Parts: sequence; structure tokens; C-alpha cells
Amino acid sequence: MFDAVSNGTPQTFAERFRDFAVITVGPRALVTAAAGSGISMIRPRNYPRAWRQGPGAFGRIYGSHLATGASEDTARFVTAALLKEDFRYRASTSRNPALRVAHAISFTLVDKSDSGQSRLAVANFAAAAAGGFTPNLYLPAGYNTVSRAETRVAVSFAALAGKNIVAEFAPEIARLARKLHISVHDIPIPEWWTH
Repeated sequence: MFDAVSNGTPQTFAERFRDFAVITVGPRALVTAAAGSGISMIRPRNYPRAWRQGPGAFGRIYGSHLATGASEDTARFVTAALLKEDFRYRASTSRNPALRVAHAISFTLVDKSDSGQSRLAVANFAAAAAGGFTPNLYLPAGYNTVSRAETRVAVSFAALAGKNIVAEFAPEIARLARKLHISVHDIPIPEWWTH
């Protein structure tokens, strides 16, 4: 649901909820939070001293990534369900690479309603705000400031734009992989990862 490409048919509430549950509490959430925590341990300047070294620090950062991801996913799901918003990515019809990148980035701010009409991507704004401000609930003073939360909101939007760009160029990426004799079918990707 959260990084799926729309086929043009609206999702039912049950389909949305299933995808939300798989993405939010499934194995993918655990793996991506662990990977993000490892990267954060390399450059931990956004965390207090107690969060910078050792297994305890990794655990705190891992918990923070899980909490942030769950709050983003929950805010996006609830907002989309209430406002009947379909934020699944819809690829551009253009062949111009610059226009396709612009489309992918703009889809971060404007998506579709369940009926297919363009609208402000309120669910994305809610998700970014939830992910940006959730760490302020448990980080110590100095690390729970509004300016740090605003930075996290901006990073969340940038990550969403990046996912949209990858989704936009996925066919070309697959063709390039085949041309380089990299078989994507040989890479064991479990079904729960592709939701």
C-alpha cells in the first residue's frame, strides 16, 4: 500500500488495512528499521551521548525507527481512510525524464482521491508530521526541539519523493538490470517485501 503503484482501481478498506498491517508490523518493518538504525549508528550526531555507542544505543535507535515508522504509516492510513484518499503512486504518461522526475516529486504533494481526482496529499502531510514529531515524545531536552522535528518532516518528504522516483523508473531499472545480465528473478524477494 505505502509504496505500491496503483492500477487505477480503488482499494477497499479491507485491502488498505491488510496492506497497512503488513507494512507497519510485518517483517519488512523490522528489517528496514534495523538497517536504518545501523546507518544512524555510523553518524549518530542526531542523538544524545547515551544513544551513540554499544548495543543499548542501537536498541534505542532501533526503537525510535520502529516508533517513527509506525506513526507515519498509521497517520497515512487513518488520514487516507477518513478522507478517501488513494496515495498509491500513479506513473507519468510522459517519456521525458525531467517531466517524469517532476511528476514523481509532485506526487508527494498532490495525489488522487478514491474517485481518481487530483487532490492535496493530506495523508502524506499527516504521515510526515507524525514521523517528524513522534521522537519529540521520548528524546531528551535539546534533541526534542521543533527545529529537529521540522528537519525530520523534511527528510520524510524527501524519502517519499525518492520512493516515487524509483517507482517511476522501475521499468527502466529492470531493463538495465537485464541488459547487465543481472537477473532480478534470481534475487529471492519474499512476497511480504513487495507489498
